[in-house]
Amino acid sequence: MLYRYEAVDSDGKKTTGTAEAGSPADARAQLRDRGLVAFDVRQAASERARRAGPSQVSWLSLSGRRLDLLCQAMKHLALLLKAGVPLGQGLVVLARQIEDRPFRQAFEQVASRVKEGADFDAALGDHPRYFPELVLHVVRSGVQAGELPQVLVELAEYYTRQKKIRDRVVSALTYPALMCLVGGLVLVFLLGFVVPKVTSVLLEQKRALPWPTEVLLWVSGAATDYWWAIVPGFLLLALGMVRSLATERGRRLKDRILLRVPVLGDLFRKEIVARWAGTMSTLLASGIPVAQALAAVRGAVGSAAMADDVARLEREVVEGASLSEALKRSRVLPAAVGFVAGIGEESGDLHDVLREVAQSYNEEVEVASGRLTDLLNPILIVVLGLVVGFIVAAILLPITDFSNIQ
Repeated sequence: MLYRYEAVDSDGKKTTGTAEAGSPADARAQLRDRGLVAFDVRQAASERARRAGPSQVSWLSLSGRRLDLLCQAMKHLALLLKAGVPLGQGLVVLARQIEDRPFRQAFEQVASRVKEGADFDAALGDHPRYFPELVLHVVRSGVQAGELPQVLVELAEYYTRQKKIRDRVVSALTYPALMCLVGGLVLVFLLGFVVPKVTSVLLEQKRALPWPTEVLLWVSGAATDYWWAIVPGFLLLALGMVRSLATERGRRLKDRILLRVPVLGDLFRKEIVARWAGTMSTLLASGIPVAQALAAVRGAVGSAAMADDVARLEREVVEGASLSEALKRSRVLPAAVGFVAGIGEESGDLHDVLREVAQSYNEEVEVASGRLTDLLNPILIVVLGLVVGFIVAAILLPITDFSNIQ
């Protein structure tokens, strides 16, 4: 990791520059060996990051198809490199096999940059829409360690596992969301078209109506008379929520609410733990130091609350604390993860331990997502049944009363 520093030499002269180190503490130690006393050491923003700016995305923003393409590309590139094909030539061969045109063009440009002498991770960083920041960190580490094929395989397996988690959660929420959508459309049809025609006959009788019918008439009248204001109002509300969730404050508020929702919050927390542990395992297995891995994983967890917690973990590790000690004070991760990480630190197999943690929580996500589906489906059926039943009762009650009077 590159750090920018301000320091003074033995003559008291101020000097500035950059140093490559695993943490700020390592950077200060390097400067002391050179006879410099640093008074300001901070991570340098790379040229790539400045170019990418806010367009830099995590893998969570990639579609399922694009994520599959990325996994396949990394696996095939690893096979080519293991067969002795040079990196530049391997990228050219791989680009020819990609059917997705934008993705193929990105690979062609990466191959061109690598052939011109650019670093592989720097060339990938020119296309942040297709290659998440995590890929750049792991690729850079693999190139430095001379194990690029192996880390590419690790990355492909990691993204495959993470996609399975995301697919399970999406699958668990798709059916309830579809039921809500269909139920809402049915209610709009009933209130906007069916109810006004049926109740017009009742209003002609000019008799007292039961209170359910009065409520139904009021709701139906509001829907038909003021739809021109209600529809834009809902659209503006949805747009406002989307824009709010795009801000840091909005994302933190959303995460705090989600973590407190019964059942759904438990699923959300388990998904965060599985994603964090899996990402950390992949980074550590690639030879990246703990502090640098924490910095890289911040944008890959998909949670603003967890990103804040990871920033705290990174700060404590840089200041000298062990990862297990910092994890035990986590506000999002369970304390058990800290104790398990301590075992991994003592045995020297931290990445293997974290991989087992990720696998365990992946299984819990699968169980929790199934439980959520089993719980939501009957609740939605009951709620929709009650609403439709209320509408039917509101229509039939006055008809029955009129028939009895006659």
